[in-house]
Amino acid sequence: MNLILIGKGSILYNIAQQIIKDKTLNLKIIFWDKNSNNKSDIYYLKNLKKLHKVTQISNINMKKNVNLLKYLNFDYLLSINNTQIFKNEILKLFKNKLINYHYSLIPSYKGLYSCTKVILKQERYTGISWHVVTNKIDQGRVIFQKKQKIHRNDNAANLIVKLNSLCVKTFFNFINNIKKAKFSKNKNLKIRDFKLKIKDEKYSKISLLMKADKMLSVFNAFSYFPFVSPLPPVKIKLNKIFKIKNIDLMKNKKSLKKKYTKISKDRFIIRSADNKFLLLECL
Repeated sequence: MNLILIGKGSILYNIAQQIIKDKTLNLKIIFWDKNSNNKSDIYYLKNLKKLHKVTQISNINMKKNVNLLKYLNFDYLLSINNTQIFKNEILKLFKNKLINYHYSLIPSYKGLYSCTKVILKQERYTGISWHVVTNKIDQGRVIFQKKQKIHRNDNAANLIVKLNSLCVKTFFNFINNIKKAKFSKNKNLKIRDFKLKIKDEKYSKISLLMKADKMLSVFNAFSYFPFVSPLPPVKIKLNKIFKIKNIDLMKNKKSLKKKYTKISKDRFIIRSADNKFLLLECL
């Protein structure tokens, strides 16, 4: 089977290693997504170049890239951590040959920031999906899915790490489904989703009217620690609006009757709607 990869980051690097080691798979070329690379991406790019031919691109839809795809005569192009949108020309030319890896059990939680969204909604499970790319984002036929439990302390970053690890672990289950042509229609009748935009602070606020679990889920949803978050920091309004650096659940302190108590310049103890106490560290 002849494969092409497009994307970036550690997950692309790890999947490329899996393919290179397997004698039944032939990795023809890797298109590295040049858009918004961070230090970690550059590290994996440098190491990937030692293993295989890599071409850095910012737009797969450019004529020279489309012509290269025609010339390579591949079976499937796998889109992994890729920010580039395939236009209709490519979708028509390579129908059912473009496959995307996504961080949720589609058709629920499509598009960007799916790990943030599932934590915000306090879902018990999420998962990974490999699906055919169409002109409707993350709505193509599913080839392979696997569930992942969400733990109470998972933030968006470590949930992504867990999902990527699951992706690598189950990669050949996905490949076997391709070989057997197991392309199925999405059977997920109850679709959960909502729109989340970078500049929209609607979901990145907590208040003293929330229960403790909801406060923690909002903070974890927007936390990409130890990485830089692509989303705004969580905020709370006390005597003024504060950006939150960290939040921890404390043992009940019955002596604290106020809704919040300042203990230092940037640290507060707050009481939630269900009378639990949390320690806030603010920026």
